[in-house]
Amino acid sequence: MKLKKLREEHKLNQIEIAKIANCSQSNYSKYELEKLEPDLNTLISLADYYNVSLDYLCDRQWNNQIGYIPDSKKEVVQLVLQLNEINTAKAIGYIGGLLAGQN
Repeated sequence: MKLKKLREEHKLNQIEIAKIANCSQSNYSKYELEKLEPDLNTLISLADYYNVSLDYLCDRQWNNQIGYIPDSKKEVVQLVLQLNEINTAKAIGYIGGLLAGQN
């Protein structure tokens, strides 16, 4: 999650943002360390405060044509986006072959 990054960008300490999130500083610290997951209402409060989407807050990458891109696949997408048109066509052919052999 991007909790720590957003908090630091807004120059807040954990006590201040914990009040906004209506939780203890201890719990908020655990949210940043990903040792505890905030409930939906807390996430909504934080997203509203920072004026970001829940997907952004939770580090989810969404593409309206593809859907959610899991972390394990992000690198592939980032690499493909760097390809020129000729190599993109080659990559599509290669990936098509991988998919055919996967069945």
